[in-house]
Amino acid sequence: PYQDIPFVRELRKMHNEAFHSDNTKHGGNTNKSGKRVSDEDVKWLEWNDYLKVVESLKVDVYHSIQRYNDFKDKNAPFTSKTATHKDVQKKKHVAICYQKYLLLAFFSCIPDRQRTFRELSLNGQTFVKNEKSNCFVIQHGPSDYKTGKTYGHRPPLVLSEDLTPWIEEFITTYRPCLLKDGMTTTTTTLFVQPNTGKAHTANSIYNIVTRCCFEKSGKKTNPHLLRDMIVTHVRGGGGGGSGQGGVGGDGTSHSASEQELEALALYMGHSLSMQRDSYDRRTMTQKVAPAVELLQSVNQKRKNG
Repeated sequence: PYQDIPFVRELRKMHNEAFHSDNTKHGGNTNKSGKRVSDEDVKWLEWNDYLKVVESLKVDVYHSIQRYNDFKDKNAPFTSKTATHKDVQKKKHVAICYQKYLLLAFFSCIPDRQRTFRELSLNGQTFVKNEKSNCFVIQHGPSDYKTGKTYGHRPPLVLSEDLTPWIEEFITTYRPCLLKDGMTTTTTTLFVQPNTGKAHTANSIYNIVTRCCFEKSGKKTNPHLLRDMIVTHVRGGGGGGSGQGGVGGDGTSHSASEQELEALALYMGHSLSMQRDSYDRRTMTQKVAPAVELLQSVNQKRKNG
């Protein structure tokens, strides 16, 4: 019965997979090898808690700008090399805070692989502003992302319009503070390493995300885990409608539809089956809970009828 309902079919499929697999003793929270990630508890953040981290970083930017302005008001005009040097260093600190906020905010809007953001270039190819929507957009061809050979050109990856003035100010005012002398034209990536003025590496992006999350939440969340977090959030009842600054940001409690889940999978550059099997970290009990509610609802309607 109820085989004509897509939702029920998927629940039965998941139940059968769980029955025939060896993940029962792991509570359904397994990686591809069937073994639970040992330190996941110290890394995992609920998606809404991650959005709180992003908001806290935004506040840090405001505070750093205020401290910089207070310093200028107190010391300008600069009459010594020492004062000038301090001015440069304090403005660079603002730039570092700015970059941290934007990087983690980008992840909240587009939960993609970290390569996407460390390779963003200001040469007008992968990172452009859509003047009509007033949003910055990431454009990927087949060679620009991991699964490009399978999925080809990606749909435009859109950043929140709320971030547009922040991005523009970072590019014009603060990003130059992170570049070394003579590197203005040689380093074309949007995000740059403060100590070298060069493009970020996989390790440097990893460190920024992990440290920011740990400082704000006590969880050592890494960039790739963010993909698991958003999928688990929307498949577990936190999706269905996006808030400002990120997917599912309003924390609504109804589950995403099958169409929305398929769209999210396409947006993230993988299949719906991979979304379900590799990124969804809910336990089996959590996954089948809607089936329990569904059957109870059906039976209750029968009694009332």
